[in-house]
Amino acid sequence: MRLVEGNKRMTKQRILAKALELFTEKGYEGSSMDDIAKAVGIRKASLYAHFDGKERIFAAIFDDILEEYTRVIDQLTACSEEPAVERLTHIYLSFIDYCIDNQKMYFWDRYFYYPPAFWTDFIREKTLETETLFLARIRWWMQRAMTEAAHDKCDAEGMALAYYYSMIGLSMSVKLYDRKPLLEEAQAALRGLCLGMERGCVP
Repeated sequence: MRLVEGNKRMTKQRILAKALELFTEKGYEGSSMDDIAKAVGIRKASLYAHFDGKERIFAAIFDDILEEYTRVIDQLTACSEEPAVERLTHIYLSFIDYCIDNQKMYFWDRYFYYPPAFWTDFIREKTLETETLFLARIRWWMQRAMTEAAHDKCDAEGMALAYYYSMIGLSMSVKLYDRKPLLEEAQAALRGLCLGMERGCVP
């Protein structure tokens, strides 16, 4: 019984992995249930035993991406005793590195801009929720950085926004550059932000 359940889980995982590849490369409309079944190496009838349609597969993929992404945010922004500037540096570079060669993030980028009609509102709603969560955590660390640097009058909110959108902008460029030059660009951008934090940037 356990072996059967284990095989079902493995097959389901293979379905989601292959469907993720197809949806990312060929688009939702360009990927059929036949295509997914062939990519997995199972019959179409077997595919329907796991998912009752392409929409359900798409939803399962996005749910998995959301769960992982939220977990990544939690791990990157967790409270600790380290200096805030060090943590902000870690968050920035680690997040961009996470996005490199990450098909799940490519999927999210593609379907945020070009979602299937049935999923438009949900994707935008969940994207806003994760953005709000990530920004709140970054804002907390930024305020702490300003306090540690004795820049209590500095615009921590503005710095948090500059930091977040700089990071997100670079993360969306991961397909355009090799890993090394991209991370070098990220480090250069981060040095500029850290210099602003150290000098109190906005009086």
